[in-house]
Amino acid sequence: MLPPVVIFSDLLPPKRGGLADHTAALATHLHEAGHQVTVICSVGVGGNAAYTVRPVMDDWRDVALLAAELSAIPADAILLWQYVPHMYGHGGVNSQLPNFMGWLHRMGRRQVVLAHEIAADYSWHPGHFWFAWNHRRQWNKILRFADVIPISTSRWVEDWSVRRPAVAKKFFTLPSPSSIPRVVLPASDRLQWRREQRLPENAKVIAYFGTYSAAKGIPWVIDGWRYSLRPNQPVAFTLIGAAPELPLASDLRALYRPLGYVKAHEVSRALHAADVVALPFIDGVSERRTTVMAALDHGVAVATTTGHNTGKALAQADWLAQVHVADRNGYIRLMQELVHLDEKRNTLAAAGKAQHEREFSWPVVVKRLQDRMLA
Repeated sequence: MLPPVVIFSDLLPPKRGGLADHTAALATHLHEAGHQVTVICSVGVGGNAAYTVRPVMDDWRDVALLAAELSAIPADAILLWQYVPHMYGHGGVNSQLPNFMGWLHRMGRRQVVLAHEIAADYSWHPGHFWFAWNHRRQWNKILRFADVIPISTSRWVEDWSVRRPAVAKKFFTLPSPSSIPRVVLPASDRLQWRREQRLPENAKVIAYFGTYSAAKGIPWVIDGWRYSLRPNQPVAFTLIGAAPELPLASDLRALYRPLGYVKAHEVSRALHAADVVALPFIDGVSERRTTVMAALDHGVAVATTTGHNTGKALAQADWLAQVHVADRNGYIRLMQELVHLDEKRNTLAAAGKAQHEREFSWPVVVKRLQDRMLA
């Protein structure tokens, strides 16, 4: 019989964001894999689920409450921490939590720390420097107390294995799969979606998916879209999950469709309808980008960037279209090629979908997690 799993996470729907959705999906898939799952989360979140939700935490420094919650959990339960520093304290600083993990370690409780972020970058700003320094202090304690440390970015596994060779055997890459279930649609729905959006039926569609952020290079995407326009080939641009007002010329505004936050079914429809998903991250693509995973799962070509957070294997991937984060002109050319070269785009999309099935789907990722946390 498989041991129970307790997931600690500040974020869970109805809160928005990739990590809230990731927590819900992780709990669901572990439950379906045969574990009894409990999620201990912040007050005001959670809802109907196949797993148990305990929305009790108002302050994640209240380790006495955490201990009380765990007193009702079997001693053989695996404790899985969803780790992003900013989930658990002001500025991401919470000295009580690593100490609590140390207490659990001394009690013989098996702990898995799934790291989606580790520490903020250092800054000359005194306050920011203090936060970044404390993030690293917390992380160094966690490295001692965790039994298994999956990290959602392969570059960080590479880097921390060199920095901390004594605990390198605890590390492994665990990608963050898509949080958007792929709905099965007829091929004709691509045309139907264009009609519903009042777009030309022959329009190519560039999609940007996820939180609207300066870290995702939206000006590059707009420039790539603008330079992709042709007299006899309309090219539309849709924003999924964000709907800002953009300063667009009239010829672009007629082809701009901001969908805003829509239900997962409509996100899936829009991804099915897209020809290219454009996500030029300023730190480079990585395995933690659930928006990239959603595009791959839907068989859409992805135009992205490599940077300091891109692992060695990912930087050489032939199933992504990517340029370096410093190459703005190269990214614009890349978008133009994917929009107008059908064979190149379709080949890339098929390769990306196949890679997703091999390495990034939820069943594959959960099996990889189980193999390590049950070892």
